[in-house]
Amino acid sequence: MIETAEVKQNKVWKPWPRQELFLRLRWYEILFGGSKGPGKTDALLAESTRQLHNPNYHGIIFRRTYPKLQEIIDRSLKWFSDKAKYNEQKHRWTWPNGAKLSFGSCQREDDKYNYQGHEYQFMGFDQLEEFTESQCLFLLMQNRSSDPTLECYVRATANPGNVGHLWVKKRFIDPLSRDGQPRYYKRVKDQFIETAPDDPKALSRAFVFATLDDNPSLLENDPDYVNRLNMLPEKERRALRFGDWDVFEGQFFETWDRRIHVVPMPEGLQNEIIGIDYGYSKPASVGWYKIGIDGKLVRYKELYVEKATYSALGKMIMSMTDDPKEVDYAVGDPSMWGDRAHHKDSLVGESGAETLQAELEPILLMKGDNNRNTGWGRCREYLKPYQDQHGQTSAMFGVTENCLNFIRTVPAMVHSQTKPEDLDTDGEDHVSDELRYTVMSRPEKPTVEEKPHVLTRDEIFWKKVREQAARKLKADETPESEYIGMGGEYVKGVEDDFFSDY
Repeated sequence: MIETAEVKQNKVWKPWPRQELFLRLRWYEILFGGSKGPGKTDALLAESTRQLHNPNYHGIIFRRTYPKLQEIIDRSLKWFSDKAKYNEQKHRWTWPNGAKLSFGSCQREDDKYNYQGHEYQFMGFDQLEEFTESQCLFLLMQNRSSDPTLECYVRATANPGNVGHLWVKKRFIDPLSRDGQPRYYKRVKDQFIETAPDDPKALSRAFVFATLDDNPSLLENDPDYVNRLNMLPEKERRALRFGDWDVFEGQFFETWDRRIHVVPMPEGLQNEIIGIDYGYSKPASVGWYKIGIDGKLVRYKELYVEKATYSALGKMIMSMTDDPKEVDYAVGDPSMWGDRAHHKDSLVGESGAETLQAELEPILLMKGDNNRNTGWGRCREYLKPYQDQHGQTSAMFGVTENCLNFIRTVPAMVHSQTKPEDLDTDGEDHVSDELRYTVMSRPEKPTVEEKPHVLTRDEIFWKKVREQAARKLKADETPESEYIGMGGEYVKGVEDDFFSDY
């Protein structure tokens, strides 16, 4: 048992079996949790104390917003008050030997830069699903040590749902077993690929699944908690009571289906447009779209970059555009027309849009329509599945496999808790905004007429069989035993009635 800190009434905190498994494993990155209530926060706080014996140690525990950190801080006050000194302004514990444990938040996307250049040997994320993937990956770069005797590693907790549901599911839930067995990954061309344990570039990753039933202390102290979870709506109950990651409550684009919307590179399409959502401290998103004869849009190329001025972004766009003369137009974030803060390379008085337009010549840059409600509705219409003339399920929008940031972020968008008709802007919404500007620049989605299915000769025959069998059964003219029934199979004794008409 791991005894890390004394708590109220001089009791020693001891982990339950799933908590202990989480604490014993020494892999680089481990996610703990599944449902609500298995003692995730206690385990994370306990893990943060492992290297306090080293005066050079500095750990940090993150939560997306500072108010949500308060519960962890309150718990740490019970655990550490007689052993260390707490600095309220820095949100940091300091032990007599100099070891430190901090608490940090990252509410806005660009808050991640507040930690640039810092050094943390232990990094913990409480409720990882509240963070965007880009925030997490940037913060992981600060997981390092100038002291070779200190171990660098990452621990996280999570429940299903929220803005990070899909990327957390893809990173931990889908590929990993639930018992802490590791797999090894390295990053190649912006993708994580599995590799061998002895690969020098490999980092280990594991998942320990746990539910409320793995924490008898909570069940004993609050026996009605499980009843309150069971009263939740079905999707939330499955997610929060049983840790079911296959339900996704609150997904903004519910009709997204990779099998339908991820398509091959279009061939023979000449018309092309470019969508742009500008960001400097946040990523700028640029998408190249082909337009089909039927009005279908296919996003086939993307640029996703931070810290690019308007001039630099324009040069990147032109370098990636095959033939600028074939581009009908570019459409951009309307805020660029009033932005004079992020283009130090611009002329005095010139807006960001004017600077960008100068680089994009001969492509015309149009101001996007920023009507969010109408725009999201238009996006949904383009994503809505329908049956084409060949009986195949399709949609008026498609994206190619190489558009990794689109496929990573757009399906992960969730509804805003304060404006349900809008998406949650705490998520990584830059590609979604770029899609919205692009779709709003097009005519309303063409109405797709679902052509009636033309029956084949066999289908006509069996349709007659079923109809005639139903009539005869109703009239009780033939014993029911001569009919196979609802399946529409061939019916003995009545076939001669139909061959003459077939």
